[in-house]
Amino acid sequence: MTSPKHQELPPELEAPLARAKKLEWLTASYVLSVLVVMYLALGQSQAMKTAWADDMLGLVAPVSFLLTTRFVRRNATPEFPYGYHRAATIGYLTGSAALLIIGTLLFFDGVKALASGERPSIGLAVVLGYPIWAGYLMIAALIWSTVPSYFLGKAKLPLAEQLHDKVLYADADTNRADWQMGTATIFSIIAIGWGWWWADAAISLVLSGSIILDGYKNLKQAVFDLMNQTPKTVSRQDDDPIVEKVAGLLCGLDWVREVKIRMREEGHILYGEAFIIARNTDNILAKLHQASADTHRLDWRIKDFVLAVVDELPE
Repeated sequence: MTSPKHQELPPELEAPLARAKKLEWLTASYVLSVLVVMYLALGQSQAMKTAWADDMLGLVAPVSFLLTTRFVRRNATPEFPYGYHRAATIGYLTGSAALLIIGTLLFFDGVKALASGERPSIGLAVVLGYPIWAGYLMIAALIWSTVPSYFLGKAKLPLAEQLHDKVLYADADTNRADWQMGTATIFSIIAIGWGWWWADAAISLVLSGSIILDGYKNLKQAVFDLMNQTPKTVSRQDDDPIVEKVAGLLCGLDWVREVKIRMREEGHILYGEAFIIARNTDNILAKLHQASADTHRLDWRIKDFVLAVVDELPE
């Protein structure tokens, strides 16, 4: 007995999806403006260069989200009988790999700068005919790269939970890292002004280390999802409670003696099987049909769930 077909998202989640798309278009436009402003104020600060590179990576997640939301809604075909749901996981994998690679390159660049004793200097800039310390322009650019990121990330988190979208969650996580990085870089610019040249490279190492950690965590989870790991929550901290809910539902049926469940994620969607040892097989097709319907009512993410009556449970 298998599940009935349904759309990628239920009707009540179309509005949150539309809000998420608007936020990602806004994020992409905002990141482009940040890149221009940061590039114009870049200077010789290693931490500033690290922050600029991290902002450039900020385009990966929103673009991945906007592309994958188009792919995952395509109908299944004979060549792709399970549909295109894993396009979301591929987008998640791509963004995570980019984060890890760039973070690693920036880390070694920071080590080189610290070991060589490079002393960044911040000179003067002429604005409207008046010379001012260029650090003020850098700080202004960093404020622009910091404050909106905080509010964008905060707005995306509840939507990521609602939609069970790990790409959107990773983007919200990136926004959180952006405003933290921007704040740290502001202190780096001030440190250079005070003559603490080493603080710039040291802060750059801390920032790039944070990028590496985020990239590693996201990449690991993306790979595990492709390997059909037991479903996890969007925050990647815990086993998804849906597995226990399905087990509890089936074990509570009076005609079920034992049951074993396997579930996996494909993007937003959950697939799985339940192997059941029945107490009796009277009217078994009707019982399986009802159990399947009850299982799908537990969560909109359950796309295809197979119930099979067996003589013994698989290992």
